[in-house]
Amino acid sequence: MHRAFWYLWLAEVRRSRLLRAGIAVMLAVALPAHAAGGAAENSAPQFAPPGDWVKPHFYDQQSPASLPDPGENQHWLLQERQINAAQNETFVHAIRQVLTMDGVQNGSTLSFDFNPGYQSLTLHWARIWRGAEHLERLDPGSVKIVQPERDLDEYALNGQKSAVLVLDDVRVGDILDYAYTIKGANPVLGGRFSAVVPVQLAQPAERLLTRVLWPAGRRLYAKPHGCAVQPAVIAGKGALEYVWDFQPAPGAVEEDFLPRWYDPEPWVQLSECKTWAEVNQWAAALFRVTAPCAPELAAKIAAWRQLDSQEAQVLAVLRFVQEDVRYFGIEIGDSTEKPAEPSTVFTRRFGDCKDKSLLFVTILRSLGMEAFPVLVNTVYGRAIEDWQPTASAFDHCIAAVVCDGQTYWLDPTMNYQRGPLASHYLPAYERGLVISPRTTGLTVIPPTTSQPQTTITEYFLLRGKTGPAELKVVTLAADRDADTLRELFATTKRSDLEKHYTHFYADLYPGIRMSSPIDLADDEAQDRFQTTEYYALDPGWLKPDQDRRYRCTFYPEAMAAALGKPVDTDRRQPLAIRYPEHLILHTEATLPEDLPAEAGKNTVDDAAFTFRKGYQSAGNKLIMGYEYQALSDVVYPEQAGEYLQHLDQCSQALGYTLTWPGTGKMAGSN
Repeated sequence: MHRAFWYLWLAEVRRSRLLRAGIAVMLAVALPAHAAGGAAENSAPQFAPPGDWVKPHFYDQQSPASLPDPGENQHWLLQERQINAAQNETFVHAIRQVLTMDGVQNGSTLSFDFNPGYQSLTLHWARIWRGAEHLERLDPGSVKIVQPERDLDEYALNGQKSAVLVLDDVRVGDILDYAYTIKGANPVLGGRFSAVVPVQLAQPAERLLTRVLWPAGRRLYAKPHGCAVQPAVIAGKGALEYVWDFQPAPGAVEEDFLPRWYDPEPWVQLSECKTWAEVNQWAAALFRVTAPCAPELAAKIAAWRQLDSQEAQVLAVLRFVQEDVRYFGIEIGDSTEKPAEPSTVFTRRFGDCKDKSLLFVTILRSLGMEAFPVLVNTVYGRAIEDWQPTASAFDHCIAAVVCDGQTYWLDPTMNYQRGPLASHYLPAYERGLVISPRTTGLTVIPPTTSQPQTTITEYFLLRGKTGPAELKVVTLAADRDADTLRELFATTKRSDLEKHYTHFYADLYPGIRMSSPIDLADDEAQDRFQTTEYYALDPGWLKPDQDRRYRCTFYPEAMAAALGKPVDTDRRQPLAIRYPEHLILHTEATLPEDLPAEAGKNTVDDAAFTFRKGYQSAGNKLIMGYEYQALSDVVYPEQAGEYLQHLDQCSQALGYTLTWPGTGKMAGSN
């Protein structure tokens, strides 16, 4: 953990890859957001054959499947989805073979997810094929309904339920064949259709098929992403039939450290929206405030109005919404997309991103400022600019505020932010739909003007060869890095932090212990957060076996974390870099004897980063300095070779070792 924790790439990724998770497996397939059906709230599934419109496909038992990859636990033979837009139904059919005991363990429980508030579930069959033997396993009495609330750890209730069927007597080599239909969709989408057609998934499949029955005369846009595939189109009576059929569908190759906006799995986007202006009109109706302002909220607004500047008002309201209104979402029915009334959110003191953003902008409008909710995609960011407009493009809501003639992009769900508005960090959402009467398209969200920076200074006091040593570490974090440290110390037991901080140095200094509690200094006005750590090292010098020379090594672990290399070095896909990033590390050692005078420096300049190292010794002082600053958030494949070479050069420059012979003078080496 320690100070290097924020150099892990996924530290800022607050949500999973929603679209990719939605199309990864047929059991969790992204169902279309089309017109709402008349499904009453009833969690009991029905048991019946598929509708007459369905044309199910089956694998050919006489034609053996291709050999699965070694180590695969299961092999997909068919992943099939059929959508009837007019009847608002989606048929899902999956056939897979379990190849190992792990495959049996993990694949013998079927879970069919649906939301009974607006969807109904019909189970058609669940079969096991064992050679030519056909075993029926869909027993209505064995299907259990559970409400797992998988998002509860993320402080959200979604009302989703699962019909769970535990299959009896599944053996290695069995083929599992199951199908179901879900009818209905969230009415808040107002009948706007959108869906995803998978072209490749992470795992290979013998056949990957999507069929869409679309009413004639109703517009539909199909936009490929990462591919150039076209559907087969069949004209029928009153409807068009679109079919995407891939036989086989090899697994997509995914390298590590991918940018959030890059999707290695090709897909086709379906939407009936032509422009983002249409999506804005839909969103504007949802974010319309209709209830009067509650007296308690009105009184609070009157108090904020007394503050002496617009920025002071914005900061006070933002901090209230961020920290006095806790994050919790009830994503059930209309609440999935429609925010609660601001007075309701204020009174109950909780809400999700859209609730908190609407409360925030409503208050600022009452204070005479221009403010708007903004829909963003936390995963794909800039990539949605290439999407067909759709109401399903967004997974988060922030706010745009005009204060003293300057537009600020602020996230009311972020906590522990301090300092002036200009220092408030916003992740790289890059594109947003500003919910405003003037909006006709997506808006570019500029990068945060504040530049986070962390400076770590280590002070070593080394005594005799066998005596104890001392270490003091001062970490000064600014802007985003200050917010991160502030949150860490506010939400983690101090004893746990002190233990992890001590472990950070334990590999280099086995006898280390924290000699005093960590000191904290928080300059909220400037958004600076400082920690000071105190350690005793006993011994400070290490003497290896059969070696009379004592050694002390100084190695910048935090810098090494910032310079981490990907596992996949022969890149075919872009490589993500944490950006913005600026780390400065100083080490000053006071020694028991003088060192020979020496100085040196290393400089590495790459298109994506800069690195500096300098060291000097004079008298009994050894001083080392490192600096790393990211210049870009991505390295493209054609740049990767040079980038990785430069990382190696930086890594070779890290560290300094002092040796103290049994006789003679102290010496140092890189």
